[in-house]
Amino acid sequence: MAQITDPVAIGRRDVTGEHRSKAAEVLAEVARMLATKDTEDRLSSMGFAVLVGARAYDQAGRSCHGGGQNVSRMALRAVAELTGLERGDVPTGTTRQEFAVTVAQAARALGYDWSGVQAAWSDDANERAIPRHPVPGPRKSDESGRVPAPRPEQAVAR
Repeated sequence: MAQITDPVAIGRRDVTGEHRSKAAEVLAEVARMLATKDTEDRLSSMGFAVLVGARAYDQAGRSCHGGGQNVSRMALRAVAELTGLERGDVPTGTTRQEFAVTVAQAARALGYDWSGVQAAWSDDANERAIPRHPVPGPRKSDESGRVPAPRPEQAVAR
């Protein structure tokens, strides 16, 4: 009879495929950030490497054991193949917005699907994420220690 501790025959896992998809997601997040924040600023090679590394670390669950180092290396290598420069280097004088296009192309080359991504905010982007509900003010007890029920005029209006 089989026991729970018996080894299970598992097919070979494609770790590089998993790393490719994670690296593509990291590059897509970096491309979005480069295209939307401080778009006219110049991007340094160190700044780009830090962005990629931080996104990979975040995606790995903020742990050194999640494989973020391999993912960031693969992402930087994919960008280097497109630019023809060393891994992690950014052409001098390139703005964040200009380099975002290259990073997005590298994400697509790794298999990222851009079809479901919205280019801009949706119409209800300024709508509150958490609705406000009227909350009664602070309750004060009388001398007997009883706390009275809130009155309608004490409720906070929207």
